[in-house]
Amino acid sequence: MSSMKGTFRLVYEGALFFLGKFLFLYLTIPLTVGWILIGLLFGVPDNTVVAISGPTYFFIPMFAVTGFRSLLPIAIAFGGTRIQLLKVFYVTGIAAVSISILFLNILQYILITVYNQWSSSVNILHPGVYVLGDYHFPSYLWIDLMVGLLLFGIAFLLYCILYRLGIKRTIIITTVLSLIGMFLYYGNILDINSFEWIWNHDLNPLTLFTLAGLLGLGSLFITYPMMRHAPLNKSMVNVG
Repeated sequence: MSSMKGTFRLVYEGALFFLGKFLFLYLTIPLTVGWILIGLLFGVPDNTVVAISGPTYFFIPMFAVTGFRSLLPIAIAFGGTRIQLLKVFYVTGIAAVSISILFLNILQYILITVYNQWSSSVNILHPGVYVLGDYHFPSYLWIDLMVGLLLFGIAFLLYCILYRLGIKRTIIITTVLSLIGMFLYYGNILDINSFEWIWNHDLNPLTLFTLAGLLGLGSLFITYPMMRHAPLNKSMVNVG
């Protein structure tokens, strides 16, 4: 139990460091204040795109990779197990991503509200602008959350593949699978009609983003059998 608490503390402090301190304290909050000051002092033209979400989309996959990579040897050294670390990393990581996305959307809502008070119509840099149009807090929050989970899960899966196989074997396997797919497709052996329903059916944009978020969660949990017995000496250093 003490090792589990120690592992949780390590992951929690890592998430707080990456997503709390660097992401929001050093980047996102200053960006928000900067946009407010620009609007107050100089004004901005209508339909200006206000961007504060870039750091969030960058630091979420960074935490998925760098956070776990730095925590693995420390957790093992302090008596934790790989299984404990993975379970704690999944739960804490998903919670940290969700809280970060919520905080980001609160800041975006504040920006929109402040600019509206100044009778200045602005847009925020957000995927929802292209699929929904007008700003809607719950919908934009859900889209951001699904994108965040997708980035978190895919980034961690790619890292785990490189960790276990190494760069050389990963590239070789990717190339072989790509060639096999090309031959199957152009040889009319692979039928992709079963996937065309996504494009042929006019799915709700929120449904599409929900599927993307589920893909991110699936990618995250696939890493469990890959990493529960992972060696401390990663294969990705062996590139020759």
